[in-house]
Amino acid sequence: MFVKKGIVVQKENESLRIQQVAKIVIRQLVNVGDQRVCPECNTLGRVVWVSQDKKTMGVQCSRSHREAERSASKFGGTVVPSTKTRKNTVFITAAA
Repeated sequence: MFVKKGIVVQKENESLRIQQVAKIVIRQLVNVGDQRVCPECNTLGRVVWVSQDKKTMGVQCSRSHREAERSASKFGGTVVPSTKTRKNTVFITAAA
């Protein structure tokens, strides 16, 4: 009787392993033109660039976002936030 239970457990483990591998293989592919969430403002943007290995993508958001923060001088460590905003900013993010 112990052998039968062992076989059942082994088959359940194999089926779980197959399901995990299937989830990894069926990763959602990203194409140019797809809609994705902007990483900064959580609104829908569109994919304008996908890397060759499909691990990173560029998401363009139509809302206006602040420019990058720059230091006040090249000798000081003070960071001054920019007041300029730009529309259609592209953010490089990991493809999911």
